[in-house]
Amino acid sequence: MEALILPELLDTRYSVAFSDLLKKQEDGFLLDGGSVARVGGLCFQLLVSAFTTAQALNVPFEIRNVSEGMKENLLLLGGDFLLQGAGEA
Repeated sequence: MEALILPELLDTRYSVAFSDLLKKQEDGFLLDGGSVARVGGLCFQLLVSAFTTAQALNVPFEIRNVSEGMKENLLLLGGDFLLQGAGEA
């Protein structure tokens, strides 16, 4: 499974494209958060949806190379559960 490289800004402008990319993930969700500086509310909801979908379908969900900015934003939004199993590439 190839990692989906996330952009610097996971904000409203990226949410439609991000949704489309997540829908194409067939074998699970492997995301690379090394470049992410900020996570906005809509993209956070998409991450939560992907996590929930992965659990329902019993497929992997992992965010690798979590940047400090992404980690801080996810913690502030209550998304620390998304970081379970986060690792290095």
